[in-house]
Amino acid sequence: MNGTVSIEYAFIGGGNMGQALAAALIGRDVCRPEAILVVDPDAGCREKNEKMGCLVAEFAGEAIGEASVVVLAVKPQNAQEMFGQAAGLLKSGQVVVSIMAGVTIAAMTEGLRHNALVRVMPNTPAQVGMGMNVYYAVPSVNADQLRAVEALLNASGEALAVFSEDAIDAATAISGSGPAYVFYVAEHWMKKAEALGFSAQEAQRLVQQTLLGATTLWKAQDLPVSVLREQVTSKGGTTAAALESFESNGLGAHIQEGIERAYRRAKELGS
Repeated sequence: MNGTVSIEYAFIGGGNMGQALAAALIGRDVCRPEAILVVDPDAGCREKNEKMGCLVAEFAGEAIGEASVVVLAVKPQNAQEMFGQAAGLLKSGQVVVSIMAGVTIAAMTEGLRHNALVRVMPNTPAQVGMGMNVYYAVPSVNADQLRAVEALLNASGEALAVFSEDAIDAATAISGSGPAYVFYVAEHWMKKAEALGFSAQEAQRLVQQTLLGATTLWKAQDLPVSVLREQVTSKGGTTAAALESFESNGLGAHIQEGIERAYRRAKELGS
């Protein structure tokens, strides 16, 4: 298609997550922009990816078959339509990576008539190179294919291999949906900061930096989170007062129940 550089990664779907992964490959020098093909019917998506130097196409064509790794980055509700377009284009040596939530290995095997498959649960911080990518590879994925997939996932953050498809559903509830949990807590945290007299801008700065600082400290010290919490909590002090309120209102239990509901919903979507 380009005559000089072979296609290494082909993305079917060039929206936010597809574009973030493509940008990570380029930013981390995993491959050159012209070795990435992005297929998307939306002209705006194609334009954004083309500005990064990627090859773009409106519809999947024979060029898909040139790529070492094919990434399925369409919305789950569009999976069947995409299967119909891509099934006849794939070749036996290719590995297919899906970031479609709830679309099972069994559905992909049937729809694509392909067996080298990897199912990934990414999350939105991949857009800033801080993603958490949990992946399950079927046994037929070979070592070379797995290295190419891991290069993709590590470029946009961290990657964690799991060894059952059920763990992908669990990761959907933990890390896939997890950023929304953080943002939800941050919303209420900032509302109270404003109620206590800070401006909206000041409240955002206070909460953002506190979250960033706390997680950076956690990673740097590598201590159990319970120990870090105890280090901030003086008996009879302000932190203790807040934590006692959280506990008496069942906040911890409510968080765990919410995650359980997300997990059950992930299972439902895949059934």
